[in-house]
Amino acid sequence: MSPHKIGGCCSLCDTPVYDIRQRWDEGEKRAGEPKVFGPPNPDATRIEFLLFNGTRTSMTFCGECAKALTPEHYTTLWNKNLNGYLREQNGNPEKFRDEFRNGLLCELYRVNVKEHIETNER
Repeated sequence: MSPHKIGGCCSLCDTPVYDIRQRWDEGEKRAGEPKVFGPPNPDATRIEFLLFNGTRTSMTFCGECAKALTPEHYTTLWNKNLNGYLREQNGNPEKFRDEFRNGLLCELYRVNVKEHIETNER
């Protein structure tokens, strides 16, 4: 498991949750990681969370991790999220300073990503 969130992958175990169409080339900032995504995998699950400060965030999981997810995972998930923010900002936490005092409070709802996309395309 990576220490940061990887785009297109499960927020917990890093398994791809979308069809990976292209990866970053060697020598690029995210070499080997997914770059271009296709449709979601059939079991990809988006979970909406309420944060301590009252705002919301969503994360996408593989089916296996979504089924096994418990509040004991929340600290790990939030840390991966924050590490992803830092990574995107080249280690500069200033833009996300307030988020370091935040965290996942509870799960609000779940949706199967593929079904959600298909329903909204109609």
